[in-house]
Amino acid sequence: MASRLPSAESPGEAQDASELRDLDVALGRQIREHRVRAGMSLKDLASKAELSPSFLSQLERGLARPRITSLHRVARTLGTTAQALLSLEETKPYSLVRRGDPRDVDHDIDKAAGIARSLVRDSRSLTALEFRGVPRSFGPYYEHPGEELLLVIEGVIEKDIDGEIIELRAGDCICYDGRVPHRSRSVGDDEVVTLLVTVREDGRGD
Repeated sequence: MASRLPSAESPGEAQDASELRDLDVALGRQIREHRVRAGMSLKDLASKAELSPSFLSQLERGLARPRITSLHRVARTLGTTAQALLSLEETKPYSLVRRGDPRDVDHDIDKAAGIARSLVRDSRSLTALEFRGVPRSFGPYYEHPGEELLLVIEGVIEKDIDGEIIELRAGDCICYDGRVPHRSRSVGDDEVVTLLVTVREDGRGD
């Protein structure tokens, strides 16, 4: 009996895969350009962002995709934002991200913790991320310039803001200074979906 051949990739799947590769290459190019402008070597950036030089080399060549926590560390070290690094050059006066746009980034070291989707396509003065899935335990605190707004769309989370634990349910919204230590964890078994918007103090997106 003849062996079964793998099914051919559909046109839609091929297009999505091609767009993902383009996004990886564009992200790598953005990181390299920011690094060169900052006068940093690959080893310098790796050391300050606490990542391996080999991973950063793959990242700059579009051969790897970072998790959102790693991307935040790279962006902070380069004096920019994760949103700016995820951006592509566009000339339109608006940013449009369709539901099926493949802009997902793993949320944390544990891929099962969820993914983050960039909701702003080009470089703007704000960062907007949709998180699907939140870790069940608190990770390290985040601290960064600018105001941050978090809206819970589905599920229940606990927000730790400098040691104060605040429970947030679907429809609840909280805004705080990003310089205050903060972190989140999910509560219960329901899926968690949140919207996170950060605005830089200087009004710049890069």
